This record gives sequence, C-alpha cells and structure tokens, in this order.
Amino acid sequence: MTFYIESLGCNKNQVDSEKMAASLEGCGWTMTDDPEQAELIIVNTCAFIKSAKDEAIKTIFELLPCRESGKCRKFVIAGCFAQRYSQELKDEIPEADLIFGVGDVAQIAEAVKTEEKIVLPPYRDIQPERHIMNYPGSVYLKISEGCSNHCTYCAIPIIRGEHRSRPSNIIDEELASVMKSHPHEICLIAQDTAFYGADFRDGTNIATLADMLSKRLEPTDWLRVLYMHPDHIDRTLLEQLHSCKNFVPYFDIPFQNGSDHILKMMGRKHDCAYYLQLIHDIRDVFPDAVIRSTFIAGFPGETDEDAKQTLEFIRAAQLDWVGGFTYSPEDDTPAVTFPGQVSEKKKKQRLDKILDLAESISHERMARFIGTTQNVLIEEKVEDEDLYIGRMWGQAPEVDGLTVVSGDD
Repeated sequence: MTFYIESLGCNKNQVDSEKMAASLEGCGWTMTDDPEQAELIIVNTCAFIKSAKDEAIKTIFELLPCRESGKCRKFVIAGCFAQRYSQELKDEIPEADLIFGVGDVAQIAEAVKTEEKIVLPPYRDIQPERHIMNYPGSVYLKISEGCSNHCTYCAIPIIRGEHRSRPSNIIDEELASVMKSHPHEICLIAQDTAFYGADFRDGTNIATLADMLSKRLEPTDWLRVLYMHPDHIDRTLLEQLHSCKNFVPYFDIPFQNGSDHILKMMGRKHDCAYYLQLIHDIRDVFPDAVIRSTFIAGFPGETDEDAKQTLEFIRAAQLDWVGGFTYSPEDDTPAVTFPGQVSEKKKKQRLDKILDLAESISHERMARFIGTTQNVLIEEKVEDEDLYIGRMWGQAPEVDGLTVVSGDD
C-alpha cells in the first residue's frame, strides 16, 4: 500500500496534499517518491489560470503510463482542476480511476476504497494530521478557505466557494501539531488572509489570530502572513500587527494593476492613490517593511496608456519584489465577456516591461541590506561546496530571491 502525490499550484494546494498524505498514512499507506513504485498515484492539480491547467494536463499524461507499466492500481486526479472540470475529466480521461474535489480532502482514504469515479466531498473543517512536504524549518498554515472578493478575472470563488474563516482554536490545534517538526517559520495562507475573521463579526481578525498563534512560537521564530488583499488592509490593522511579537514585516499584496480604469474593471474597491497611501502607511508603521506584489498584463480593455500607468505605479510604489502573469480568460468569469481583449503578443510585451522595471527596482531596494546582519533560515546545502542556501526574513518561500551563506559547518 504505497502512494505517490504530485502537488501542483500554490502552497494552499500543498497543504491539501499534506492532509491527504496524512489521511492515507493514518489508514496504513506508505508514501513513496517514486511513482513507478506506487500502487496509488494522486495528481493534486491547480486551475487558477490557463498555464496551470496546461501543467495539470501535462503532468497527468506524464504519470498515466504508470497505470500500465508500474504497480499503480488506482490513478486519482484531485484538486481545483478536478473540482472545476470533474465530468469533463471523467469523459476525456477514462484511464483515471477517481476524480476527487477540494472539500474535505481527508476523505481521500475512504474515496480510494470506492468504485465511484467522481467524489466531490463537502467542505468540513476537521483537524487531520499533516505530512509536511516543505523545506525544513518552514510550514504553511491555511487559515481560511474560499474567497468573496469576486475579482472579475478570477475563478477561485467558483471552484472553492465563498470565504470561510477557520475557527482560531482549530488553527491553534493544527499549529500545535505542525510544531512537532520544529519549524522556525510559520506562513499563514489563504485566498485572502486580510479578510480573516470578517465572517465571525466578533472583532477577530488576522492581527488577533497572529497574536494568539505567537504564544506557541519562540521569540526568534517568524510568523509570515501571505496574500493580503489591499482592500482589506488599513492603518488600524497595521498598528495591530505591529504589536505582534513574531510578525515579520513582509507584506504580500496583489495590486494587479496601476490604472484606475482597469482596477475598476477588475472589481477593486479603491484606486491607485489609495493603494499608494497604503504603501506609505505600511512603511510608516514598519520602516523596514518588505513589500511584494503581483500584476496582470493585458487585462481586457487595457490600453497602451493603462499599461504605462501600471509602470508609473510600480515606480512610485518602489516595491521590493514583483511577480506577474498575463491575463488568462477563465470560464464563467465576467472578464471573459469584456470588450477589448488584448492579443497574446501584446500581453507578453507588457509583462516583460513590468518585470524588467521591477527587477531593477528590486536590485536597488535590496541594496539597503548590504552591510547589515540578518538571521537566515537555512534550507539546503549545496552539494560538494561549503555553501548553504536559505532566506532572510524579507524573502518568502519559493517566490523571492535566496540568500547564499558561505561556511563549512
């Protein structure tokens, strides 16, 4: 009873993979890193944008031959792609034995015992153990599920439903469990961490949660909050976070565009002036703050002038790290029907300009750390070299730069 999991997409998906792995291990299965030796293969997919769906399909067809040539007796397509296109996958890929959705992923151990082709379990916030798949020293902690922002380009609410905050006591119990692996960094994740607690209506928010979780951490441990929607951050929240002893002043905020016209089309509540003031407030409360953002190039209706305004916004914001992607038309989202769809060539050209500018700004911004002493979380050793790879607090896992440390011990 061996199983293999290929986890695609974001770290929220990774947490689901970790819960599936723990569920299977609790029923006597053993995890292997060789799909040829696995009796059960699970591909946990993403469906956020077209490139993610393409990667899911590519990975499925790369691993499907194990169904014939290896030990595999059951092949499972799981995750967002499975949830969104369950019937299509059943029809188009009959070799798959099970299409498994994104609800209560701990039901995977029971689902693989059935002869059902499609299992879309309802969402339940139970407390399974997790098989941590991250680099040593760092753990992700999902604090909510779904999203209620309804950005006009995004299919996440269609796939995962409306925002649902996890009760703080359940999150605290899960933290107590993952602390057994002795991490030094806890990354709080969700589709929108800044909206945490809004559905409780009792004053609970991301700051009160962070303060509670800090009680389980050592003074030097990092508590990093990722994916904060800018419409749900204000000065009061920033000052609350400032009082949290383990909070890392790293802000991951997807501004997505620098044109007021496009922001309105995306469904944002505020304009660029508001977001620039937000950046000013962050740096006022946290003088050493590191700010990361993402931008979408080629949103429907985006003109050359809109694209120019995005570059001007990035210059004015002086963001420390920037990621980006081209607009991807997603089924059943409002933006698919918007006029002024931009060609793929122009999208790519605009994205290249964004990333080129952002890289030069990052280089200048990071220079302020030269000559300073920083704690670095070591993640791996370079083979046959007296070098180690890690991250300082201003570098989030997987998305930012890395720090190379020289030493033989």
